[in-house]
Amino acid sequence: MTFDYEHQMVKPAEQWLSSQGLATKREFSTPWGICDLVGCSMKEESVRQRLALGQTKPIGPQIRVLILTCIPDKTENKSIGLRRLYREFSGFLDEEKISLAIDRLMKDKFVQTTRSGLFQKLNGWMPLHKRLVALELKLSRINDALYQAISNLEFADESYVGIPVEIGKSLLNSRKKSEFVHGGIGIVGISQKRCKVLLNSNPTAKPHKNQIIQTHCVERFWRTRIKDN
Repeated sequence: MTFDYEHQMVKPAEQWLSSQGLATKREFSTPWGICDLVGCSMKEESVRQRLALGQTKPIGPQIRVLILTCIPDKTENKSIGLRRLYREFSGFLDEEKISLAIDRLMKDKFVQTTRSGLFQKLNGWMPLHKRLVALELKLSRINDALYQAISNLEFADESYVGIPVEIGKSLLNSRKKSEFVHGGIGIVGISQKRCKVLLNSNPTAKPHKNQIIQTHCVERFWRTRIKDN
């Protein structure tokens, strides 16, 4: 039985991700559009370390993640002051927004102050995730799916295009396959009852992730992870 609509592929694709121990989210928003499915697994030791610090809340929006990454780790015996942070973000963030972000990070126990009033990050668990997989689903318009999947490598460790299995097999025998290989994009053949990897995603094709976007994406799975504890 073939698929008439793309949404009919969601359930078997979601089951494929879940079978690998990945928590899944549908219609995952990114700065460049919507990714149909994203799967994430956490490092259990990192989860325990974070919970031990009392950091039960997600970090929050991307800008808060960015500010947190600019604060030195407590273990480095370094710190940063508010004025320095103002200078770091001058031009695109006003002082009030920075102060509010710092206050929230302190409230949620991601940041502490030294005796001199400087800031340090309470960490030891980054990166939190073990594996982050993006999956774009398409019945046709393979070029659109490929370009979207390549963009998803900004945050994902592995990026796939999911298409009906017969179309996938034909794709492997076409010139288009080389574009997938060059881009590090995998192909998943989807049928009504199962999914099969026809071409593996190559995580080393684009090794330099946008760490801010990746961390923010992983954080969106944190609430689900906490509920499971």
